Order: sequence, then C-alpha cells, then structure tokens
Amino acid sequence: MNSLLILGLLLITGYTIGIFFDKIGIPKIIGYIATGIIFSPNTLDFMDADVLDSTQPLMDACLAIITFEVGGALKWSKIKKHEKEIISITLLASLFPFLLISIGIISFGLIFPALMPFDFTTLMAFVLLLGALASPTEPAATLAIMHQYKAKGKVSDTIMGVAALDDVVGILLFSLTLGVVSILIGDGAVVFENAIFNSLYEIIIAVLIGVCSAILLNTIVKFFLKPSEGQWIVMLFAIIILCMGISKYLKVDQLLSCMTMGVVVVNKSPYQKFIFRILERYTEELIFLFFFLLSGLHLDISTLSQAAFSIALFVLLRIIGKYSGSNIGARIVGADPMIQKHTGGGLLPQGGIVIGLVLSIHQKEEFKEIAEILLTTIMGATVINELIGPFSARHSLKKSGEIIIQKTKE
Repeated sequence: MNSLLILGLLLITGYTIGIFFDKIGIPKIIGYIATGIIFSPNTLDFMDADVLDSTQPLMDACLAIITFEVGGALKWSKIKKHEKEIISITLLASLFPFLLISIGIISFGLIFPALMPFDFTTLMAFVLLLGALASPTEPAATLAIMHQYKAKGKVSDTIMGVAALDDVVGILLFSLTLGVVSILIGDGAVVFENAIFNSLYEIIIAVLIGVCSAILLNTIVKFFLKPSEGQWIVMLFAIIILCMGISKYLKVDQLLSCMTMGVVVVNKSPYQKFIFRILERYTEELIFLFFFLLSGLHLDISTLSQAAFSIALFVLLRIIGKYSGSNIGARIVGADPMIQKHTGGGLLPQGGIVIGLVLSIHQKEEFKEIAEILLTTIMGATVINELIGPFSARHSLKKSGEIIIQKTKE
C-alpha cells in the first residue's frame, strides 16, 4: 500500500473519529491522536515503519505553523497585563517539576534498587536529566483546544504566555543540567562552560532567525498592493517553513524560531489581524488534523510497559509540579484567583522539543547506560501527556469561565 493511499485513509478516518468525539463531548484532537496510535506501525501491522520517516517533513511543517500561531497569541498589549504572572509562573512551573521528579525518582531508585539497577552516580545522572526534560510544554494541544472552543480571557492569555516562555527556560535548564551530568560522569568543567555557551547560542540564533523571517514577510508584502488571500497563504507557509528549515540547518531550536516570528508579526506587522484570521479560517483545521494524526503515528504505546514505574512517577510528579508551581508562582505576584487555580491545567501536554532533547542524549556515547530507559520513559510519558493534556486544558478553561461546553442536541 503506497504512502498517499495510507495518508488519505488516515485523514478520512481521523477526521470522522474527531467529529464523533466532539459530538460526545471529547476534544477532537484526542480522536486524531487515537487514530494515529491505533494505525501506527508500533501498534498494528497496517503500514511499514518507513512511512513514519516519509511523513516527518510534513509533521515538521505543521509544527512550524502551529508554533507560529502560538507566537501570534503573544500580543504585547494583552501580555503586558499579566507580565508579572507569566514570568513568575514560568519560572516556578519549570523548576517545580524538575525538583519533584529529581527528588522523587532518586528516592524511588534508592528504595527499590532492583527496578533501577544503576550505581548512585548513574542514577543521579538519570534523574537530573529526567527532571530537566519535565520543564518544556507542548503548546499545540492547548492551542487546538482554545481554538476549538473559542476560549478567550486572562487564563488563556497567561497559559499561552507561559507555554511559549517555558520552552526557553527548558532549553537553558536542560543545557545546564547536561553540563552538570557530564561532570558527574567525568568529562570535566569545560563541558559545563560549553553547555552554557551552546544554550545561549541556540536561543540567540533562533530568535534572530524568527525576527529576520518576520521582516522578510513584511518586505515581500510591500511588492503586492493588495495580496489576495491565496497569495497570503502561499507566502505565509513558504516563509514559516523556510524559518524552520534554516533553524534545523543551523541546529538551533526550530520551535523558538517560528514562535519568535509569530510574536514579531503579531506585534509589528500592520497586517497581523488579517494574517492570523486567514490561518484560523482556512488552514488551521487541516494543520491540526495532520499534526496530531502524525503525532499519534509516531507514538509507541509499547514503551508504556517497558518502563512503567519511571513513566508513572514522571507523569504524576510532573502534573503535581506544574499545578503547584503555577499556583505558587501566581500567588507570589498576587495574580487573579482564576489564574492561580487554572493555569496549571493548560501546561501538561509534551512532545516536539522534549523528544528532540532526549534524542540528542540518545546519540551520545557517554550516556549509553541510561539513554535507552531515558528515551523509553519520555516516549511513554509523552503518550500519556498528549492524551490527558487536552482534557486538562479544556477542564481548566471551562472552570475559569473562558469556554462554554454546549451539550450536543439529541
């Protein structure tokens, strides 16, 4: 069976299941992800594993457009109303999961050594890296829920601001942790200095690429007096994908580049309302369908049994860390009670960047002793977080009064 036939069947099936789920009160993207998981080569013998490799560029392109939209949600006139809350929540909602997972899993490993047969140094390296990988949030699922239910308000704005910024904090935290772990393993202090330099390089270059891409978009538009909606779609897709491609070539954070482009466009472009209205009206549904369907295809549910204890602890402690960190961070700056209670619910999904980070460890020879269980834990946790994240986001936004779930008519 050829790839296009498979993809066509998956799109029809996934979209139909998504509509059915929506009618019974379940977020559509759960239907998309579930369809992908069911028909994945990791689950059924429906397609060859090679299909996953052939769909990776499409998945990257969809992710680029989604993260551009996430950046577009960070309009300064809205964000500045909650800037203290966003900064405080971002820091604590990134650090609390790191601390809880590090302390919790090392305690678990020391109490039950048979389940984690590492020496103390290797166990420390494992839990520190696992803790660092808990910080980033995948904003795509939360964005999809917000758009499906037309969510607007202070909690929505805060969630999107935190979800965007904690990727930056996550990269820094991961790079610094990687340096510390390298010292533990025995590579010396030079590695620590390189880790700091590399993280700063990634962030600065990624931001510059995003800014330049936004400038390029505005410059090209000047050559068209009144671009049609079709021309806008072509230009937007071309430059967003170019932005991600350049970032990938230079080996910097592709999500941060595309997100930065969205931030610059929404705050500096005279066409910003028109741009994001076109994306939402004409392309968003298809992009979400492609992305979450392909995400499901890439998830491997067999990993859930291979590292069940570490996956369960990681997911549980990360949820506690995200909720408690966001709540305490909001309380410190005297945020609105709704922001205190409900921001954490939108920060649970993971994917994209965290998978990229763990794969970068997996390729390093010095981490071979822990690389496999680290990858298995993160992939298993990603399956769970991607499935529970949309429910959590919808629940939080409903409780905050920013969406109304209407019952389907009989």
